[in-house]
Amino acid sequence: MTAQINQCRDCQPKDHWLEIRLVDEMNHPFGSLHGQLKDASGTEHQVMLSGGYLLLTELPAGPVELKMDTPALLNEAQKHQPRPAPQISPAKEYAETHKGYKKSKIKFQNITLGDVWYLEPEIIPERHKAGQTGKSLRMVSNNSYLLEVRSLSDLHLPQVIFQSQHPMDDMTADDMQSGDMSKEEIMNLGMFKPFSKLRYEFELPASDHFTNFRLFAGLVSSGEYSPLTKMMIDRFEQNTGNKFTHFLLNKAASEHENTKKVVKHIQNAFSEKINEKCGELTEDDLKGIWYELAHGKHIIHLPGFDTWPDWFNGLGITVHGIWSLQLSLKEMQIDIISRTFNGVVSFKAQDHFGLNVDDIDGHKYFEFLRIFRAWFILQRYKKFGYKPFITEMNHVQNISGKF
Repeated sequence: MTAQINQCRDCQPKDHWLEIRLVDEMNHPFGSLHGQLKDASGTEHQVMLSGGYLLLTELPAGPVELKMDTPALLNEAQKHQPRPAPQISPAKEYAETHKGYKKSKIKFQNITLGDVWYLEPEIIPERHKAGQTGKSLRMVSNNSYLLEVRSLSDLHLPQVIFQSQHPMDDMTADDMQSGDMSKEEIMNLGMFKPFSKLRYEFELPASDHFTNFRLFAGLVSSGEYSPLTKMMIDRFEQNTGNKFTHFLLNKAASEHENTKKVVKHIQNAFSEKINEKCGELTEDDLKGIWYELAHGKHIIHLPGFDTWPDWFNGLGITVHGIWSLQLSLKEMQIDIISRTFNGVVSFKAQDHFGLNVDDIDGHKYFEFLRIFRAWFILQRYKKFGYKPFITEMNHVQNISGKF
């Protein structure tokens, strides 16, 4: 009896066809993928979806089943971004306004990766398993199908994943004020009130103060980053305010050991969260990572220039601490098969080339150094009022890890 059934299958006319378009949520075609198609007779066909497209003829009538190599499918899916909400599906719109093979009506369906992969990975978010769009994939020969694959990631990048308490471009900070103090107010500052004992400094012209500023700053500025000291003091003397950026400043921030510590904390936070979510990240998960970096076990400290070498390359005096830090996730690829991730995080850090009252009011002892007295008088004394400015550092860091 079985042999008769098989014979009947073999004798079926093979004059049917099947057309498939495999696209992402933006109707962009998937790349070329190898697959296996089983027709109604049970015959398995090795197929290639070239640019996400397949046309197969000489098929028997009846249902067909398509399966594709899982690692290759996942690798291709990583290249495709989710559709921005609340935009409607351009793939569905295409299916409604175009014709398929032999002018047939194109049948549109949302599918998951699990609907077409060959083997389910060991770890996979529930929303990617077969049937998770609410409708199982069923295909029959003599039909044209447009299959929109649910995006592997639900993230719309870039996304801010951390912002320090102080805002960017903060012009209200005390160290951004200028020309706001009288001679008497300044003389009352500091341990043992050195300004009052050296009141002749108030009578010096600005040029003398800048000479002292450059002299002492030059003593602690050497090596690759030493030109920044001159450039920043010159900018201060020009009295233009605004913002200072330079590739050397970006390079210094990018390569600093404190930045590397921050990167390590970021990687650990992502590793734990991706593992917890079975290889997936949502925007809510990024909020969880933000909390971890701000308050949790992976808390980061703003990556300033406060190490021993910084007191000799000029960065310890011209930048030193960081006032505000913003981290943004620009790229993220999660490999569910190898259980690894790779991403790109952009760093935007700002400090202020200026002094606040606390800098010379006995807490740091800076008032005993002539360079800081000259700087403070130039900036805060009403007679001069030279404008401080924001120093900004921008760079990107690669993150990676296992989960």
